[in-house]
Amino acid sequence: MIISHKYKFVFIGLPFSASSAISKELYLQYGGEAVLRKHSLYYDFKKIAKQEERKYFVFAVLRNPMDIVISLYEKMKVNAKGNFTNKDLFVENGGHITKQDRQIFNFIQCEKATFQQYFRKFFNKPYDNFASLTIHHCDHVINYESIADDFFSTLKKLGVASPRPLPIANKTSGKGTNILEYYTEEIKEQAIYVFAPFLDRHNLSFPKEWGVITPPLKSLIQFKTLSILRYLYYRYFKKYSNKTGPHGTIYGDIQRNRL
Repeated sequence: MIISHKYKFVFIGLPFSASSAISKELYLQYGGEAVLRKHSLYYDFKKIAKQEERKYFVFAVLRNPMDIVISLYEKMKVNAKGNFTNKDLFVENGGHITKQDRQIFNFIQCEKATFQQYFRKFFNKPYDNFASLTIHHCDHVINYESIADDFFSTLKKLGVASPRPLPIANKTSGKGTNILEYYTEEIKEQAIYVFAPFLDRHNLSFPKEWGVITPPLKSLIQFKTLSILRYLYYRYFKKYSNKTGPHGTIYGDIQRNRL
């Protein structure tokens, strides 16, 4: 999470949604400062924010989860930056790589799993992420598909006279451009079950080649039930953390003012 007292904004970084690139740019160019952790929620911010800071302009980036799941697979397939075998990044050591992340990584590596095998094994419940706990707090939501233009217009809205183009950070290597190369017919039905409720809630779309999709009733019920439980946990039980990120990471270096 990045705050700027100069331009009076709070940026909530959602995982796999250009949070590193934007956090770095806001820190270097627009008076941004690290507050809490990289992917802390607005609930956490409200616990520590001053009354004036609660009035700041809040924004985040929303990305289609079908694309997020592809990026995660491609990063694990090549062990991007050695992250998935770097013990300093493991969640029990203060990092962000969970035990489930390592389980998925080991499956992909040991089985040389295709995307379809990975998706079939690990994506069986309706998908949700921190966007569902974040977007309703935002004054503006940047569309990942048009991130450069949206980021520019957001900065203009905040009073930045001449924003510079957004540099790219942590780009996923090896990722194909055709989503249907990943979501083939053999996993289409499962993908609809997994993604339909989230896409419907956030006005996102399936590939246009799939036509009009109606979310399955069972998937909608399961999604809403899990969403309520997730909200209660993060709103009332999860303790906020102000740990410093690992050395050598973009956000960790921002926290140390060493970027």
